[in-house]
Amino acid sequence: MSSASRRKVLLMGKSGSGKTSMRSVIFSNYTAKDTRRLGATIDVEQSAVRLLGSLVLNLWDCGGQDAFLDNYLSAQRDTVFSNVAVLIYVFDITSTEWEKDLHYFEDNVTALRENSSEAGVWVLINKMDLVDKDDPKRVKYADYCEQVRALNARVSADEPAAGSLRCFPTSIWDESLYKAWSSVIHTLIPNIDLITTHLNFMRDLLGAAECVVFEAETFLAMAKSGSPIDCDPSELEDVEVARGVPHLDRQRFEKISEIVKSFRKTCQRTGEVFTGFETAFDGLCVVLEPMSKNTYILVVSVDPRVREYPPFDSSSH
Repeated sequence: MSSASRRKVLLMGKSGSGKTSMRSVIFSNYTAKDTRRLGATIDVEQSAVRLLGSLVLNLWDCGGQDAFLDNYLSAQRDTVFSNVAVLIYVFDITSTEWEKDLHYFEDNVTALRENSSEAGVWVLINKMDLVDKDDPKRVKYADYCEQVRALNARVSADEPAAGSLRCFPTSIWDESLYKAWSSVIHTLIPNIDLITTHLNFMRDLLGAAECVVFEAETFLAMAKSGSPIDCDPSELEDVEVARGVPHLDRQRFEKISEIVKSFRKTCQRTGEVFTGFETAFDGLCVVLEPMSKNTYILVVSVDPRVREYPPFDSSSH
């Protein structure tokens, strides 16, 4: 395994923010209900997660108790924050100690910029399911994002090569978790431009609206044809616009991830094997099939001339 295929990812945040729960849902096929039996992380739990056959995430799940956080910033500072590709920092939106949480985030980003200045920062503001009913317009989330971005801009001001910061609202009880983690993994794939080029070729060959690659185990969306996987609708390519992509559900990838993983668990309990699916709606045809040992390919067509055909039955011919 070449060093270029191995990426160090820090998963950090205060104790109880949900770091280990989300890691278990994404990488260990836990359901949200299963995570209730997980205990607190003690110090650092390291795991090597292989994706797409050649990409290895060296995932450091860092315990969030105050004593551990202080130790990461002092005695273990160089060890923890060196050679980092991505810092995933998890906030609990229900926390009553936001200012203290923000202070710890500032300390961690400062240490990151000193040791791995080009690392990207993903801020996941977690447990959104607990506040959405009282704040349907997500005013609190928007305010927290603004504060986090301002803090990062201040800390990174002297680092011209500093990696970007992105914020995502998440909950282990819905598909939002998959959107955030797909965005992380997408940026770590070394040959992502080449993969996108091949997906564009396949899309155009089939006359499809889009082609999307999912990782077989986690079922995270890895790459797609056309525009970036989590871009704003205003950034879609002309081909995508002409073929109807703006009319597709903006959360389609993460919803597919959640649905397929849940259905696969049902298949396992009943002794069945999930291989893929085909479905058709008015003016829309969707096919999901294995593409390689490590990936699935999703093809979406909005061409009304394309429809789902029944399987070929040789016995009738």
